[in-house]
Amino acid sequence: MNALVVPTNSADRLAEFLVAWEPWPWDRIVVVQDAPEVDICVPDTLETVAAERLEVFSWAEIDTMLSDPSIISRQDSAIRSFGFWHAWATGAEIIFTLDDDCFPTEDDFVGLHRDNLFRTPVWQSSVPGMRVRGLPYDNLGVLRNVHVSMGLWRGCPDIDSVMTLAGGQPSLSVTGTVTRVMPSAQYFPLSGMNLAFTRDVACLMYFPPMGLGQPFRRFDDIWCGLVVQRICRHLGYPIVCGQPLIDHRRASNPFTNLVKEAPGIVANEHVWETVDAVELSGEDPRSCMGEIGVALGCSDDEYVAQWGRSITAWSALFEIARDPLGTAAAADA
Repeated sequence: MNALVVPTNSADRLAEFLVAWEPWPWDRIVVVQDAPEVDICVPDTLETVAAERLEVFSWAEIDTMLSDPSIISRQDSAIRSFGFWHAWATGAEIIFTLDDDCFPTEDDFVGLHRDNLFRTPVWQSSVPGMRVRGLPYDNLGVLRNVHVSMGLWRGCPDIDSVMTLAGGQPSLSVTGTVTRVMPSAQYFPLSGMNLAFTRDVACLMYFPPMGLGQPFRRFDDIWCGLVVQRICRHLGYPIVCGQPLIDHRRASNPFTNLVKEAPGIVANEHVWETVDAVELSGEDPRSCMGEIGVALGCSDDEYVAQWGRSITAWSALFEIARDPLGTAAAADA
């Protein structure tokens, strides 16, 4: 069973999104409202399937379902973390997430993410698109322990407000991008607008406190990505990036985003060093996440310390006793 998590603050945009993705390639869609005033109305054409496959959660329901709801961001797309936990707790084997301004291309969205997670070859050419000497013709193997697949985009690139306002490569196309295993020795910006991961690493997918009452916005997926990459490096879990592509139709205003992003742009120059410096000894994702939480929680920086405490509370939601499956999903599920 798989599930899609979508944060939204616009009923109209969500309705357009739900119709555009028909027929839904997911078993369930979990919608998390990131503004208290959103009144979600299911489009008439979806009423039959909505009752069975669509779940919508408001702030009030988050407050009721979690013992410490303060760890979930408000008025920011980081609220999607609640959807990750709910999908995991109700048995999802693969969890997908998209922004509500992301629309399908002709690609097999779910199938390509599954291929990345379970069929990425051990071998690749040293020159993308060219069969160089020594590359096996048939036995390329299958790379084990791939748990995270990040897809890219057509249309509006995922660039920040500074680059957008400066006219930063608006015509850049990633249509021909080759899907690749990202180098574990380097960090890269993890975008949450087109992402898939297995239930094994759902506990790592905590988007840190952003939005209402917080000094930062719009760095939720980027800073979550630092933790994900730090732990995956330690555990030897490769991360794949490339296909599938989505059509990104930017819904946000770059001038508004500039105000939101400014504090994070400054902090982002050094936050990665704080995460990178954490020493890990854990042998599984949840224990490593606990170590990250403790380390960040001891920081002299007030925000980083809050982030660490929130990670600790988040990790507690993933106790094995609460896992309805008890084990990781099979690779061919």
